[in-house]
Parts: sequence; C-alpha cells; structure tokens
Amino acid sequence: MSTGATLVELLAVAVGGGTGAAARYGLDTYLKSRRGWAPLWSLAVVNLLGTALLGLVLGFTSQYTAGTGGLGGPVNTDGTGATSAARDILFPLLGVGLAGGFTTFSTVMVEVFTRPQPTRRIVGVVAMTVVCCAVFFPALWGGATLAGA
Repeated sequence: MSTGATLVELLAVAVGGGTGAAARYGLDTYLKSRRGWAPLWSLAVVNLLGTALLGLVLGFTSQYTAGTGGLGGPVNTDGTGATSAARDILFPLLGVGLAGGFTTFSTVMVEVFTRPQPTRRIVGVVAMTVVCCAVFFPALWGGATLAGA
C-alpha cells in the first residue's frame, strides 16, 4: 500500500511538468505568432500531441508493470512486477509531469473565455468538448498501441 509520493517521484513530476509547460508555451506561441494559427487550433494540436505522448508513456510503462522487465530491465521483487525505473521515474517524469504539463485543458478554457463575444464562448466550449472526446481518446489509445500495450 502506498503512503504517498516519494521525493524522487515529486522531483520527477516537477522537472517533467516544468519542461512540458515550457514546451507547450513555446509550441503554442510559435503556432500562433509565426504560423498565424487561431489560439484554439494551436492548443488543440498541442493537446493532441500531448495525449499521444501520454499514450506512448502508458504503453511503455505498462510493459514494465506486466512483469516482463521491459527492455531487459530488472523486475522488482516487491510483488508488483514493476521495475523501479518505470514505477518511480518514467511515469511520474514523462506521464504525469511532461505530458501533464504539456497538455492543459485550463489553457484552452482561458482562450475560450477571453473571446469577446459570449456566443463564441459557448461554441468554443462545445467544440473543445467534442474534439476531446472524438480525437484525444483515440490519440491516447494510438500512442499506447504504438508503444506495444
């Protein structure tokens, strides 16, 4: 039974989250300022990429938790079958931190609610909800499938 996050896990999430947030900001800014994309389109692309990344991370780390040791890594003897690298570092760093910091629904909502016209806000919320269900779940599944899960 887990008693909470370890210091290593917390540091992994912090490093991954900071890196992911900086990458999101950089890509979003590039797409809007240099390519002329609308804010919601650039954030949709960012979230799609981040969701696929999360699927890859989930697929990769699930190979470790399946007891195979994945990539020749040692299987932990704590009864879970998870390697310490996958459990303690990879998922917190890349899944929770990097993918979590890279994707953010709250940024999408900021873009939607700063629209000048209230009717466009409603359309934006509905459109992003539909996009999230229709595109991001398949991206997550596709990433996991690519990773071999």
